[in-house]
Amino acid sequence: MKHRIRELFDSQALLSDEEWELFVSKLEHKAFNKGAMILREGDVENYLSFIARGSARHYVYDAKCDEISVGFCSSGSFCSSYSSFIMQSPSSVNVEALEDIELLRMSYEDLQYLYSCSHTGERLGRINAELYLARKEEREIMLLTMSAQERYIHLLENNPKLLELVKLEHIATYLGITPQSLSRIRKAVAIS
Repeated sequence: MKHRIRELFDSQALLSDEEWELFVSKLEHKAFNKGAMILREGDVENYLSFIARGSARHYVYDAKCDEISVGFCSSGSFCSSYSSFIMQSPSSVNVEALEDIELLRMSYEDLQYLYSCSHTGERLGRINAELYLARKEEREIMLLTMSAQERYIHLLENNPKLLELVKLEHIATYLGITPQSLSRIRKAVAIS
């Protein structure tokens, strides 16, 4: 399991064997069953989690108490309420396991300790924070500039497995449309 996170880090900046051993010593393995809540709105995110296997969904509630999906994460990526983790403040999102999931996670305190001990570790933290910000900006621009059909096609091209894992109503809310609109878009895309 740990080799996946090592591969990711090695593609960004090489940790020495000593730095890697220190990093690994701080990792905790945690498994959740499909449908389990990994984090609830209002709780403080105490862990930065890497998905070794499985996938999860981030969602919020709107004014009518309907769920709005705001993000998905899958194997080989980080999955946490990042702002809650960084600020150590209550989370505004819920994180739910979409399938059985295994996480490698590190506490806030341990990550801060590693940053203080390892220049490369601190650099990896910066790189991954920048990538997270870039993805958030890309999503924001996508929601503001692309049509609903373009957003669906983008999702289909970049994460086709998601359509197998997630209820269509959750995909619709993620795309900012109604389930009925998604149904019409799916039919139009299938025909073309």
